[in-house]
Amino acid sequence: MRAATDEPVTMLQRLRTAGLRPTTARIGVLQVIHSAGSAGIGADEAFHQMLLRGTHVSTSTVYRIIHELQTLGVLLHDRSDRRHTVYRLRPFAPPPSADVRMACRRCERSATLPGAQLRNELELRAAEVGLRPLVAGLVLQVDCLGCDGATGHCQPN
Repeated sequence: MRAATDEPVTMLQRLRTAGLRPTTARIGVLQVIHSAGSAGIGADEAFHQMLLRGTHVSTSTVYRIIHELQTLGVLLHDRSDRRHTVYRLRPFAPPPSADVRMACRRCERSATLPGAQLRNELELRAAEVGLRPLVAGLVLQVDCLGCDGATGHCQPN
């Protein structure tokens, strides 16, 4: 288990990896769920724990944040012994390389570009429709401007 001084860094990493802006409410929800450990915690109990910690948010905010974090894969949910839904942190995995490689489908010439924004946008759009892409490496197939469509030979500029 991490020391209390390391916890905010981990929570910030989790939020940034998910493409979310770290807010007081999001950090608070993650800290409360982290404190619950492997047993997990229900949304109502998370709300009460946040109030006890001095973080004043509405119940709907806690539910919205939990739903958002679950959809983005930060949280796991399960049923408790009393058939209540409980949430716990998914084990943290560092994000895959955010680079995007573009490769010509004819001559295979390629270029690597920083693609964190594109990757985040793809993941957010997928989450909106209930999908979670498992993208290890992102490669876009393109036609380079130097390729001759008829022969497939490349004439680099």
